[in-house]
Amino acid sequence: MCRRCTVVSSSLGLAQRYDDYAVHRLLHDVPPHETYEVTVDGRRAVCKVATAPRGDPATEAHVMAFVGRKTTVPVPTVLAVGDGYFVAEWCPDAPQAATVNEEKARAMGAGLASLHRESADAIDAYGRFERDDAPPTRRYGDSAGSGRDDPTVVKRADWRSVALDRLADRRPYLQSVGHAAVADAVVGYLRAHPDAFDGAGDPVLCHGNYLPDHISVDGEAVTCVIDFEHALCGPAEYDCWRTLLPLSRNESGGEADAFREGYGSVRALPDGFDRRRDLYSVLLTVSYLKSLYLQDRHDAGRTRRLAERMREHVFDSLDALERS
Repeated sequence: MCRRCTVVSSSLGLAQRYDDYAVHRLLHDVPPHETYEVTVDGRRAVCKVATAPRGDPATEAHVMAFVGRKTTVPVPTVLAVGDGYFVAEWCPDAPQAATVNEEKARAMGAGLASLHRESADAIDAYGRFERDDAPPTRRYGDSAGSGRDDPTVVKRADWRSVALDRLADRRPYLQSVGHAAVADAVVGYLRAHPDAFDGAGDPVLCHGNYLPDHISVDGEAVTCVIDFEHALCGPAEYDCWRTLLPLSRNESGGEADAFREGYGSVRALPDGFDRRRDLYSVLLTVSYLKSLYLQDRHDAGRTRRLAERMREHVFDSLDALERS
């Protein structure tokens, strides 16, 4: 067992939950979480662990279990939830790479539309899922379908209020890296335009990070969806633009069209969807800017250049929105 795995095994106290357990290898390491392959009571599984106070795998687990109960979207079964971690079944179809082609993009679109359509009746307000700082340690089992583990939503009056909350959440970190002005500019625009998101549609459960490396497909069908840590209750178009904006940067250009085609085969996009593209682009770029520094995947020079490009995009787009 690797040294990190030994530390994780001890810190989680898996021995208190399982008669037989082992932590085998690190699968994924992106702050503020690490994900490990584990065995619990002879069952192959994964364990996602918070590595910083902002990490919240317990709430993610409750959202994922909620999706498993309320929709046909295939997600790993949650086995246990504790303070700062969850354990879920091993999914042999779990995504292995971030590659995407038109066939996969089309299936992804249909899969996301299914999540939105099937969750709509269970979501009655915009908002983020409430964090439980001291979740009860428990094993999921016969009671998992009872509904008492449904995640709680911190309700807001409208989607603009949620967007402002998200910008406020990101601002302190951006201030620490010298880019608070980017978040402030988007906040200023939204406060000056209370009708900015009019027509966005009713709230649904948004995955929040529905990208190719979090989705597995087999032909036309989605077979596994993971990584619900960014999930929230918002308009479907937010989730769609979160996927479409990165897809549209692919050289072929066909993946974005295929995604829209797949989505439209299940559920129609709202009127004004394309008109609000730039608005979602600036909102999401604030998050991209935080991730750029938080994940620290580039040398300092490249990070600086990418950050400046994002900053220019936000200010140029806001200028264009003001003129439109």
